[in-house]
Amino acid sequence: MKTGSRFGAGPPPYLKERYRLVEWVGEGSMGVVYRAHDETLDRQVAIKFLPPGHVSGSEASDRFLREARAVARLSHPNIMTLFDVDREDGWFYLVLEYIPGHDLHTILTQKQAPLPLNEALSVVRGTLAALGYAHNQGIIHRDLKPENIMLTPDGRIKVTDFGLAQVQNEVRVTPAGALLGTVLYLAPELIVGQPATAASDLYAVGGILYELLTARPPFPGDQITAVLIKTLNESVIPPSQINPTIPTAIENVILKLLAKEPNGRFQSADEVLAELPVDPVISSHPEQTSSASSLVARIVRVSSTAVPLPKPPLEEAESLPGLLMAAALEDTAVALESERRRLAALLQESIIEPLTLLLSQASVYEQTMGANPTAHMAVSVLMTLTRQVLQQARDLENNLHPTLLETLGLEPALEALANQEMRTHGVQIKLYLRRLPERLPPAVELVLFRVTQAALIQAVKQAHATEMAIDLEQQDGRLVYRFGDNGRFPFPDDFFASIRPRVAGLGGVVEMAEDGRGFVIRFGLAAAVDLTPREMNVIQLLTEGLSNKEIALILSVSPRTVNFHLDNIYSKLGVGSRTEAAVYALRQGWVRKSES
Repeated sequence: MKTGSRFGAGPPPYLKERYRLVEWVGEGSMGVVYRAHDETLDRQVAIKFLPPGHVSGSEASDRFLREARAVARLSHPNIMTLFDVDREDGWFYLVLEYIPGHDLHTILTQKQAPLPLNEALSVVRGTLAALGYAHNQGIIHRDLKPENIMLTPDGRIKVTDFGLAQVQNEVRVTPAGALLGTVLYLAPELIVGQPATAASDLYAVGGILYELLTARPPFPGDQITAVLIKTLNESVIPPSQINPTIPTAIENVILKLLAKEPNGRFQSADEVLAELPVDPVISSHPEQTSSASSLVARIVRVSSTAVPLPKPPLEEAESLPGLLMAAALEDTAVALESERRRLAALLQESIIEPLTLLLSQASVYEQTMGANPTAHMAVSVLMTLTRQVLQQARDLENNLHPTLLETLGLEPALEALANQEMRTHGVQIKLYLRRLPERLPPAVELVLFRVTQAALIQAVKQAHATEMAIDLEQQDGRLVYRFGDNGRFPFPDDFFASIRPRVAGLGGVVEMAEDGRGFVIRFGLAAAVDLTPREMNVIQLLTEGLSNKEIALILSVSPRTVNFHLDNIYSKLGVGSRTEAAVYALRQGWVRKSES
């Protein structure tokens, strides 16, 4: 473990006979951070130290203590939790929730490209929820930037580092006019020395959303002075000029957040959340009366029923029922996932948030008890039991709505699922997950995740297995998934009857192991299809059951141009009909599914 830093010798390796330092995490201008083990409650924590030289009567020590007071007042699932604050051997320190995962800056640096729209909006919604809560408590963050937004392994957003937060009505320790925060996301009024407000934090949210969708900040530059001048004097380039797929409604939100004058912006996080569309689309167009109908109805409305077609050749006649069955199965899956998400949201609101608040209040109450061992023990037992229930609730929520699957992909989601099963049931699960070069279609990722959930339940609870293995790899142009266990009983026929249609609907096959204690799923991996943005618009509108004339009207082109695009789409996808093209888009996750 690293024990020294640019601040000199490292902090004590053991604090309060309770916290044992495990690993150096990083350091900044305010101090150094370690991962540590809380040996009383057997959990990982993060400990942020302020070096001794920064304590005595300095501005940094005042800011450090203010962070403790500010964060201790905050209890929200999207905000890092403060457990303890103290001093040892001259080192002030905060004991904070340990947040595994990556910060948003690291993710953007690795990706070097815009995030998908829904992923970007998920990040911003979590950030806004945190800020809205903090603002209602009278706390302004003032240093919001990608480095201070964490994405946890279960897909949650956590806002960190309220060290620069300004508690309203509290004496400021920073001289008037001093610049705090990263200049790339600094609101214009803060540059000229005006007080920070909620609108200042919302400006930073606008800058972050701009960067998520364009892969560059609103006012890029290598020199601080140049960035400050641009922020004060130049109009931001509309993000759609950099990324044309950004919907108009989202662009309007970004531009309002980045208004030069605070009064020109949204005045609360709730206002921003209300303006963000729940299900954004790439190209805006009037809602069709068929929007609530099933996918299978929208797909075949103009491809078979509304437009008389000649009798198809034998091979197409045999393939169409399978394609339509795939669409019908997808409808059922969409409805089921929608209900799971509704239950996950209800669980979060009714169980997880109240338990999190209870834990935070109990932690603060514990600090006021003084030397009362009986009371300390009672509260400690209560907090331990509450954490166990909270973990079970979070596991259930993650099973219902696997946000990690949506944000990071199948392999991290399977790792988290296996870890949860090993923690809960004490079984051994060996993972052989070869990192795939590209993400799979969302529908394929989801079906493999749900199949794994079902297989684990069957193996542990029905077959009483103690060891399992999950294998995922590409092999000869195919995706191969294997599941096996040492259970007492083979998988029953009804298990395979439940998963085969869903897998087959996505073009895969299921093969049972010879001894019945496992199975293999194979999917053919189609070559990447490079559709232009206009072709993508056409195929998405096609899946909504619109005729060529309706598509042409929405896209302001001629029906002949729509036919031209359809011919190109058919050629690129290797299909011969509107129905096959629509089902291909459905399988690839290109279809905008309604969750209503």
